[in-house]
Amino acid sequence: MELPIPLRQGVERLLEKVPLPTLKLAAKTLSDRYRAELRDGRLHMAEEIAVKAYLATRLPATYAAVRASLDALSEARPDHAPKTLLDVGAGPGTVLWAALDLWPDLEQAVLIEASAAVRRVGAALAAEAMTARVAWLAGDVSLDLADLKPAELVTCAYVLDEIVPASLPTLIDRLWHLTNDTLLVVEPGTPAGWQRILAVRRQLIEAGAHVLAPCPHKSPCPLAPPDWCHFSRRVARSRLHRLAKDADVPWEDEKFIYVAASRHSAAPPQARVIAPPKSGSGKVLLKLCEKDGSADEKLFTKRDGDVFKAARRLDWGDALPE
Repeated sequence: MELPIPLRQGVERLLEKVPLPTLKLAAKTLSDRYRAELRDGRLHMAEEIAVKAYLATRLPATYAAVRASLDALSEARPDHAPKTLLDVGAGPGTVLWAALDLWPDLEQAVLIEASAAVRRVGAALAAEAMTARVAWLAGDVSLDLADLKPAELVTCAYVLDEIVPASLPTLIDRLWHLTNDTLLVVEPGTPAGWQRILAVRRQLIEAGAHVLAPCPHKSPCPLAPPDWCHFSRRVARSRLHRLAKDADVPWEDEKFIYVAASRHSAAPPQARVIAPPKSGSGKVLLKLCEKDGSADEKLFTKRDGDVFKAARRLDWGDALPE
């Protein structure tokens, strides 16, 4: 999954004059902060060079994860195309670009972002390519959500890992109250990220939300540590990305976890694939989270006819239709 062409071109323009040693140092600092899930009162991207490091080394991966999550949401509610978006902790507009790529008729977007440097870069990227009305607002996601108007789609991507855990229930409650239709929360696909999503999922179900994806049920998660639920998207690295990270492999796998919950119910899929499929001659083994709340591996063979043909086409994260 690649960045939309206007976004990719905008990123290339912003990065073309940045010295490589400067970019490499900023990329390492940013990566270290993310990996440590550091909460020291400082913004990860307070300075413009940190934002540019993010564009070079993280944006393609987070875009792929967000777009995959939105695709799953859209698959669950194919009749719904949101007209308004509220993105909390928006970064440089990752969710906005993914949403517009999926729903070109999106009319209005409000993006909340604490870092002035990130807002400047995000607005510059969007200025020449956006058809939707876009408003960038300064705000701390855990404090400054009081005067916002509700939106059909509310999103919070790669944000909760930066929030003090004690603040999460209040934040999720506020996000749900701002949601006219659907709320999407995306986190890194780590065991810690999964635990945060589980907490969000429990809170939303208790508030009366309908889980659209990835879970085909609203029972407690059937997985237990050391196993955890997550998904993955393979992303091609640009030449600059490889240079900035001293990477030899021309791709990376972005692991992520998400939950999409709505005020409207939707028919759940039969199951969802929650691990890479294992294929062989005339057979495929799928690890499935199922509608009855269980999780197990199931073997499909040629003897299963059309069911086998459908199973063979499924990938990690796909829904198994009824």
